[in-house]
Amino acid sequence: MTPEELQQYFKSKDLPDTLEIQQDMQVFDVKRFLSTSFIHVSLWKKDLSKCPSWIRLLKFKDALETKEKA
Repeated sequence: MTPEELQQYFKSKDLPDTLEIQQDMQVFDVKRFLSTSFIHVSLWKKDLSKCPSWIRLLKFKDALETKEKA
């Protein structure tokens, strides 16, 4: 999945205001989290799979999907 595809994925979802990604990772402002994370991803010039913001975005996606199934 590319950053652009992931952005489109999030735009197609009804996002909560807050979301617990994992026990030690809580997002309190989802819109700001997504915005700043995608900015950091766009500035990352190395291997995308090693970008901390990209990793958090993927974890966020997994947490969102888990919440939707519950």
